[in-house]
Amino acid sequence: MPTKEDIDSEIMDLWDEIFDLEDKSKEELYIKYAEWRKVEPLLDEGVDELIIHIEAMTGISDESMLIYKEVKEIKVRYRQQKDEIQARIDALNKEKERM
Repeated sequence: MPTKEDIDSEIMDLWDEIFDLEDKSKEELYIKYAEWRKVEPLLDEGVDELIIHIEAMTGISDESMLIYKEVKEIKVRYRQQKDEIQARIDALNKEKERM
């Protein structure tokens, strides 16, 4: 049976995984935004403005839409991974409270 210290250590390791995921996500998105910036001049105005423009579906190139979808997939993938790790942390915290 693990001790509270073991659980705390595992929780810290999981938080490290979350921070690593966030760093990887930012790196992937930075690269994708640089690629997107080449085909979508509106990106210089800001990502949020461009997303509003894309969702309105006015004057968007096929290449820009493809990159937009890839960006969304990156965000979803990292959000899911982070949520899974967070659920493990929550379960460990509950287990620790029961000790």
